[in-house]
Amino acid sequence: MPASPQQASVPPSAPTRPDLAARAETARHSTLRLFGRKTAQFPGTLLGRVLHPETRKRRHRTHEWHYWWQAHFLDAIVDAGLRQKTAGHDDAAAASLRQGRALLRGIQVRNMGTFINNYYDDMAWLTLACERLNRLALAVEGSGDAFAQDAATRLYRELAAACTPEVGGGAFWSKDHDFKNTPATAPIALAFARAHRYAEAAALLNWLHAHLFDAERGLYLDGVKVAGRGNRAEISSVEGGLYTYNQGPVLGAYLALLDAGAVEGLTVNPAEHIAEVLAGIDREFGWDFEAEDGTPLRLLRTQGGGDGGLFTGILVRYLAEVATHPALSQGVREQARQLVLATAEVFWAGRREFDPDLPMNELGIDPNEIRGEAVALFSPDVTRHISEVLKPAQPVDLSTQLQAWMVLEAATRVV
Repeated sequence: MPASPQQASVPPSAPTRPDLAARAETARHSTLRLFGRKTAQFPGTLLGRVLHPETRKRRHRTHEWHYWWQAHFLDAIVDAGLRQKTAGHDDAAAASLRQGRALLRGIQVRNMGTFINNYYDDMAWLTLACERLNRLALAVEGSGDAFAQDAATRLYRELAAACTPEVGGGAFWSKDHDFKNTPATAPIALAFARAHRYAEAAALLNWLHAHLFDAERGLYLDGVKVAGRGNRAEISSVEGGLYTYNQGPVLGAYLALLDAGAVEGLTVNPAEHIAEVLAGIDREFGWDFEAEDGTPLRLLRTQGGGDGGLFTGILVRYLAEVATHPALSQGVREQARQLVLATAEVFWAGRREFDPDLPMNELGIDPNEIRGEAVALFSPDVTRHISEVLKPAQPVDLSTQLQAWMVLEAATRVV
């Protein structure tokens, strides 16, 4: 019989906060060690390369640009910095702040000297990361970060341009203005809520609920294609895909409005709706899994590599907020908490550790030998050990490693 969310929980011997912090620190160190590079050798910059090991031809690397992966890389660095600061590790937190600033500079350099691009969802993710980088600067230095503030100011102008009255509201996905979707509308709503633009955030959430919420499944669909412009615009079709990451920023935006006491303009009760969406997440994306010691766990399944390698990590970021929010019922908080902790536990169990300084292709080298400081690689499929998914030296996507890191950081916030 499948385990229910109440039956499937982390085992009594679950890791403590220091254990979880050490795991998150391993993920942080590993991702930076394996993927972090200067941008085109510019000093004072950082960027995450797409693959490890890098196997693409130079011309391919030049033309392939994963802007939104870098935004989540920045968010993960901020996660680490805030964790370090909370634990009293001030020097480490300051180092993370420097890395975050270097990454923001790296994104600007790689993006041809600007933060603007053709996709509103990309820019929304970077806006959210800039706001959090500014928060980290406040925590570490006592004042905000002018560079992050300036970037966010420019990005907010772009986000406002995405939100038009065609088909009743919502936000366009790209500057082609032919598709309004959850991946753009939800993070923009969250960005507006964090900027105290509560009425705009509520209007976006109301549009999402009216046009893209599947009440039967309790989840948000992907988007609507828009034909025509202005008063002649109309919805031509609905893209009905269900993705983990689409649910996350919706939850975050409702929580931000709850925090601000700015819920009057919403068409749903946010606490009740969050519980409804969480139930849908568990039904659609939950997975019964048996740990090595036989403990039944209820975790969240992942959604592949490439862009999909970030999807569940994004959801877990916001489930951690649900798990710790005092306005929600204890049952809702506990269900979210168990999903976060179980997913983190299985990600950790499925890792492979190795010494990145050993010449793996030389005769007599044991790939399991560690002489210096180990790094970890995490599986793109949380339900399978990485050794089942990838052979040694087979390239792994940055997105999947960011996902595991984000999940492990989230686990430290719910215990």
